[in-house]
Amino acid sequence: MTATMDALSAVPMFRDLPKKSLERIEKFARQRNFQAGDTIFKEGEEGVGFFLVTNGTVSVTRGGTEIAKVRDGGFFGEMALLDNHRRSATVKADSNVECIALMRSDFLAELRNNPDLAVEMLSVLSARVRELDEKVSHT
Repeated sequence: MTATMDALSAVPMFRDLPKKSLERIEKFARQRNFQAGDTIFKEGEEGVGFFLVTNGTVSVTRGGTEIAKVRDGGFFGEMALLDNHRRSATVKADSNVECIALMRSDFLAELRNNPDLAVEMLSVLSARVRELDEKVSHT
């Protein structure tokens, strides 16, 4: 497995996908680099992609308040792969940051061209919803 596939397989949305499906996703994954202080995206912008941090740290803010730090192996923007909602937060690079980026247009094209991947994703997402439902019902 490549480093990109290893990184993607650690993301909950992708971790249970077969190797063949991860290979398909890897084909349109792009390396993106940001300098310290760069804004990766702003709250309210159209969500166009998902980012997986492979090196560095970013700050996530909502309404000007920091709500999270994302470091190596962390990710943000995953819902943008599936829906067309506006960004719910601003993300800025705290340091020089290297990411694996998946753009929504590429992801949707792959789902259209490979319906079996779409079915696998539905299964994975359904399992995640069930898992979250279990957590909520036990609190």
